[in-house]
Amino acid sequence: GIKFMFKLNLKFKNNKRGITLIALVITIVILIILATVSINVVLGEGGLIQRAQEGKDLTEQAQIDEKEEITGAEEYINSVIGGKDPSEPFEPRPTPEPPTGGTSMEDMTNGVIEIKWLNGTSYNVSDTPNAPLIKEDLPEGTTMELVRYTGEGTTERERWVAGTEYSYLPGTGSSDNRSSKWANARVTINGIDSYFVWIPRYAYRIIYFDSNDSKIAYQNGTLTEEEAKAQGKIKGYSDSRGIVDAEGKKVANVESTTKTMVSEDYFMVHPAFTDEVENGGWSSQISGIWVGKYEASLTNKEDGSNIVPDSSNADILLENNTDKTIATRAGCSSWRYIAIGKMYDNAKYYSTDLESHMLKNSEWGAVAYLTESTYGRNGNETGLSGKGYITGGGEENAYTNEENQLQSTTGNVYGVYDMRGGTTEYVAIYYNEGNSLSNGSSFAFKGGTSNQYATAYTGINESSAYKYGDATYETSGWHSDRALFVSSSNPFFRRGGYYGGVASDTGVFCYSIISGVAHIYGSFRVALVV
Repeated sequence: GIKFMFKLNLKFKNNKRGITLIALVITIVILIILATVSINVVLGEGGLIQRAQEGKDLTEQAQIDEKEEITGAEEYINSVIGGKDPSEPFEPRPTPEPPTGGTSMEDMTNGVIEIKWLNGTSYNVSDTPNAPLIKEDLPEGTTMELVRYTGEGTTERERWVAGTEYSYLPGTGSSDNRSSKWANARVTINGIDSYFVWIPRYAYRIIYFDSNDSKIAYQNGTLTEEEAKAQGKIKGYSDSRGIVDAEGKKVANVESTTKTMVSEDYFMVHPAFTDEVENGGWSSQISGIWVGKYEASLTNKEDGSNIVPDSSNADILLENNTDKTIATRAGCSSWRYIAIGKMYDNAKYYSTDLESHMLKNSEWGAVAYLTESTYGRNGNETGLSGKGYITGGGEENAYTNEENQLQSTTGNVYGVYDMRGGTTEYVAIYYNEGNSLSNGSSFAFKGGTSNQYATAYTGINESSAYKYGDATYETSGWHSDRALFVSSSNPFFRRGGYYGGVASDTGVFCYSIISGVAHIYGSFRVALVV
């Protein structure tokens, strides 16, 4: 630009007044271009400020993880690890407790989760899952409807239309199963849409194999359970007997409540669907739960726009901020910078008619187990959400491409998103002997007990606080996911991991600990019971 102006001055030296104006205009244009480039470098997508913020986030996350690992290591060192015909009436019965012994935690890595659907709220095995329940008698301004995906249109509402297309299909072998289409529903409250996925009532058991090769052979159908047991390839089970070895001997030093046997091969109802509130159940037996398709986001009531949370606008109670609400939809910044107690209160405030509540550890486990089973990803890990704090893997409808579909629990658009990576999620459980429960004071109390909205843990490590179905002790370390248990100083769980972490810090079986403080990476999920 400078050379060009110099040549113009030489060429037009007899017209100094005119060339000065031309040079000035060119100079201004060049300066504007340089300024625009500089602004983009500093402020634009992937610019210096964004990269500096991401670096700050990663540093804070690393510091928290390091503190948790130190705490976890200290506490670990100080701890002691030590069917029926569906048409016939079925009387549930507890399984006799086997003698002590059993499978050690290091032998529980190569597990296969098996699922049996249950009929209604009974213990009777069914060939098909319970149909999704829709509540119709809702107050004015609130609607709930089943939806099916068309892929047409430009908005999420246009792509999901009213309809009943869903199927819970089993996969074959150990290959990825992307055939299941879990049922989806849209809840609209005062014009704001949210999406939920139906998790039907089921019973489960886990078989632990001696190696990944044995596990895959069993999944492929080239190795039967009887053959594997005869060849010493089964290390044990998690079923209605508890954590047991191949002969049914119970693990020593593992406390658990007696569970109900569903069929002759020791399946048990997942606790999220039972009335066992101490294990994460509900106030009564239920036929299924609706789980938020995405992490919760903060939304303007007036125009439905997403509010990008920060430390000044997010740590709030909705009942005191009538211009804002919750939504669960794609392409939104997850609701962060909010303490766990306010997450709990706001999730309940969303819809009392639909028994909305903050997702519990048992309910996270119910989704995780179905995901791992043949009705979900069939033993394959979900894809990592690497699009920052944005729900559904990216901007609105970005989840429609194949990469983003693999981030769901079904590997297609019909599953639950944001369960691996994205923003780590707080769940409504607490260690009831924790020294720092103030962040969850609305539901967490020293010496407190469980209710249908929150679960109290009483032990100091996985084995002493063992609760079946919650995707901690039974599945600890699966897919190499991080496993840190709640403690006195960090009495709350966080699940799924953070998008900026390494692979082992993320996953549906990832669990770690937190004080429950409002933080840049902590979000939550809403669930419904009809």
